Amino acid sequence: MSDIFQLKESEQRFRALFENNPDLVLFQDREGIIFDANPAYLNVLEKSRDEVVGRPFEEFLPPHLRGLFTQKLREAFEGHKVQFDSEVRFVDTARTFMLSVTKVPLVVEGAITGVHAVLRDMTEVYASHQVIREQAHKLNTIFESITDAFFLLDSQWRYTFVNSEVERLLGIKREDLLGRTMQEVFPEEQNGVFEERFQHAIKTKQAVHFQAYFERMKLWLEVKAFPSMEGLSVYFSDVTDAVRSQEELYRQNQDLQQFTYIVSHNLRAPLANALGLVDLLGSLDKSSPDYDEALHNLKASTQQLDAVLRDMNTILSIRDKQDVNEPEHVPLIDVVQQARLNLEEALVQCKAEVVINISADLRVLGNRAYLYSIFFNLFSNSIKYRSEKRPLRISVTATGRPSQGVRVLFADNGSGFDTEKAGPDIFRLYKRFHTAQSGRGMGLYLVKTHVETMGGKIEVSSTVDQGTEFILNLR
Repeated sequence: MSDIFQLKESEQRFRALFENNPDLVLFQDREGIIFDANPAYLNVLEKSRDEVVGRPFEEFLPPHLRGLFTQKLREAFEGHKVQFDSEVRFVDTARTFMLSVTKVPLVVEGAITGVHAVLRDMTEVYASHQVIREQAHKLNTIFESITDAFFLLDSQWRYTFVNSEVERLLGIKREDLLGRTMQEVFPEEQNGVFEERFQHAIKTKQAVHFQAYFERMKLWLEVKAFPSMEGLSVYFSDVTDAVRSQEELYRQNQDLQQFTYIVSHNLRAPLANALGLVDLLGSLDKSSPDYDEALHNLKASTQQLDAVLRDMNTILSIRDKQDVNEPEHVPLIDVVQQARLNLEEALVQCKAEVVINISADLRVLGNRAYLYSIFFNLFSNSIKYRSEKRPLRISVTATGRPSQGVRVLFADNGSGFDTEKAGPDIFRLYKRFHTAQSGRGMGLYLVKTHVETMGGKIEVSSTVDQGTEFILNLR
């Protein structure tokens, strides 16, 4: 009796769960006939139990779904638990449901006697997901349409969103960014200015706005980063041209100061002398010795004036890039050897040893005339400022570096100079550091001007009575 009572109690509990389940639950046989359905299902169909039980489930489905549900029923009767999603509008009803369907085989004494079908209404959930997807799509469209590059970092510094402009500017595909940390993708920037400013934004919860040089792509970037609870939103754009324009403006301002110096000193002095001598000549007898001396001095002043004007014309033609051909890939060994050969006589006279280590296939993107002028001036300076204590030795070594251009080391063992004392005047116009030899202080100014005009950089190190080294970084 107790077993029967427990069985009845179990059946009652099961029936209560079945009757009160908010999901749509029904039992089907192998042919799909419904032999039981709970109230939730009957309410959706707006039918009584008698109108549903004993009829095929397919009758209540639109024609285009009948094959799908029949196939899934067949799979369940093969002993599989079947799960799938489907959008359903039952026959003679007004509402469309997004249902998550589960079909579980009912096994009695080792045999499958029917299938439990549970249809869970996921309409609101799917609607919410759809809203989220639409919003995500709108955001994606917005972020793809803005001209700035944009990415999102989460609290672990992982990239969670990247637009196409990021791919273009940083030269990396978004699949190589998403899910990875900034430190993993750009290890060379670790502890650099980007990471430092981003950490500052997170720590202070304040937006940051800055410019920084991105070494990998050789770009100046303007960056705006906005912190949030989720991480960091970063916008950036390429401002390389603007920065270079500012640098060019700064350089032009420096040139203006140089020309002001020229006008106020190098031009005014000989011009004033010439004017004074002209007045003096007008008052002297042409047959007197004083007249001849004044005429000689006038000639010297006009020659000095002409030299300064020619210097100015040279500088202006370089700065304005007049008579300059388009950049070409110039064999570096050719221009170095040409400059050396044109100074061969002077090199032989001072018994100089010249060692050139440049590969025959190494080329520099630039202007051949400028390159020749650079090495001609460097050789000339080495000869002019050699040490009297030892034979002159000059070495020229060049190496090509993938994506970084050509590095040239020009070194001599000459008299050298005090670079700390020279300070920023090393490459300035009309600045000289040796008074024993004649010169106008144009050589190093022209070397630096030529190098920078071709987009390169130059550095110098020197020690008194030991020698001088120039490092040229060319394209």
